[in-house]
Amino acid sequence: MFVELALTSSSDAGDGTTYLWNLHTGSMLGSFKQNISPLQSLALVNNPRNLGSLFLSAQAEKGMMHVYSFQKDQVHMKFPLPDKILCLATSTRGTYCVGGTESGRIHVWEIATGILHRTFDAHYKKITVLRFSSDDTVLFSGSEDAAVHVWMFNSLLDDSHTDTSPAPHYSWTDHTLPITDIQCGVGRFHGARIVTSSLDHTCKLWDLSTGTLLTTFLFPTKILALALDPAERYFLAASGTPAASSSSANEADYLIYQAMLYKAKHTQQGYTSLEAVDGDSGLEQVGLGGAKRHGGDLVFRGHHHPILRLALNFDGSALVSGDSKGQLIVWDVASRQMVRDVKQHKGAISSIHTLIQPADLYSNTTLAEKPKLTSITPFKRIPQPRLGEGGPELKSVTSNPIAEDPQIMIHAPSIVAGLDKDSVWLPQSLESQTLEGARRSFVRAQSGMAAAGLSLRSLASPVSPAALGTAQEYADLQQRCQELEAKLAAMMTSPSITGVPTGEGGAAAPAAVPGPIVSPSDISAALSGLRSSGTKRRKA
Repeated sequence: MFVELALTSSSDAGDGTTYLWNLHTGSMLGSFKQNISPLQSLALVNNPRNLGSLFLSAQAEKGMMHVYSFQKDQVHMKFPLPDKILCLATSTRGTYCVGGTESGRIHVWEIATGILHRTFDAHYKKITVLRFSSDDTVLFSGSEDAAVHVWMFNSLLDDSHTDTSPAPHYSWTDHTLPITDIQCGVGRFHGARIVTSSLDHTCKLWDLSTGTLLTTFLFPTKILALALDPAERYFLAASGTPAASSSSANEADYLIYQAMLYKAKHTQQGYTSLEAVDGDSGLEQVGLGGAKRHGGDLVFRGHHHPILRLALNFDGSALVSGDSKGQLIVWDVASRQMVRDVKQHKGAISSIHTLIQPADLYSNTTLAEKPKLTSITPFKRIPQPRLGEGGPELKSVTSNPIAEDPQIMIHAPSIVAGLDKDSVWLPQSLESQTLEGARRSFVRAQSGMAAAGLSLRSLASPVSPAALGTAQEYADLQQRCQELEAKLAAMMTSPSITGVPTGEGGAAAPAAVPGPIVSPSDISAALSGLRSSGTKRRKA
């Protein structure tokens, strides 16, 4: 039987604890220390392979990321970030993570490798919310500049355009005050609907395929948080200012409004049908008398402080809300009645996530052993291109075919100009060091020719003996080429690479540190120009 849980955190420095509790019983299942995250700065890392679950939390007032696993209550991993992150989001499949900063920049990381794929200026002011579409094709960003940008995520991962700022697919600028929340409906790009909220007392419903505004919902208070029904029958909007009428004389009421996305239509034949709400002239009033015509005042009453976060459970039958004083309330959506009041946090609620109980939290009687954790690497602080099939690329201003081969790593920054120090791979094994010495000698000899205005590629055309140098210099270069191939062949067949037993009695020898993964055919292809040029030179 599946168990639904809630993961809640606070932005108060006096709290510093994230709690995991049963959504239906209120019992605490775990707590995670040393976590002070700003509003919307905690994100779950989903995984489709039933691996151990993780969640990421950007820390308030400092550029640090804390990674937690459900298998222990302490920080699983922490690492610095290039900027102080104010909002965080992970892709639906748990592959990518994006973070927004106060200056309006967005960083895009790959979670498994930690590579920073792109850093770009997305808004003029602080980014307040980031969201992925359900199919991960689109990234939404909202800001204090009152704009919502829609980014095609594949364009953000395109390494060929890293030098230019990406352009949003859509820019929605109908709001007049800062954006507070964004919710994406179920479906692919051509069928999803998006709800955005703002401090201007409105929520807007958009069609993602065309980018057009479908309906504007007007509320009597400013809206701070949204929750969209999984079936998209309605959405819930949390108020940030008190209602005009309160149920208590001493405390003001902060309401949660239920805005219906479908309404009943009565025909002349006596039939009743449902149609999508489009409002009169594109405007639908909620909480201003407009909701009463649908059967009553559709509000949730119980909070007495600004409501900061909302989250619906898997089927939309239960709602969790949190306010600025740390109060958490579980509601029954059908009756709009309070079911449970959870008082664990001491400060403002910064994030609420509902989830199915992960495999990490099942008892040992159910699982023989704890699942392996999802792969994660500390996030890089400098943008890097993605790893290709051949490995990291070398950047060189020379016409050196060795340096242009992505499978050959040369550590010679003083010899080959223009090499990126961060992209050079340093070998560790004895075989690798031996091979590296041969490579260094070869590059030094080739660099000498490049300084004279030549390269290996230019050797394919007839040149004078004076321009090439003495015959002895060329003979030495050819000999080094042969030594390089011999050392490579010895390394590829050594026990440290092939794993052949070399100990006494056939026992396997201790594994050595593996050398670089390079095939002899790749080296031969890289040096084929040298052999062919030697033949042409002798004929000349």
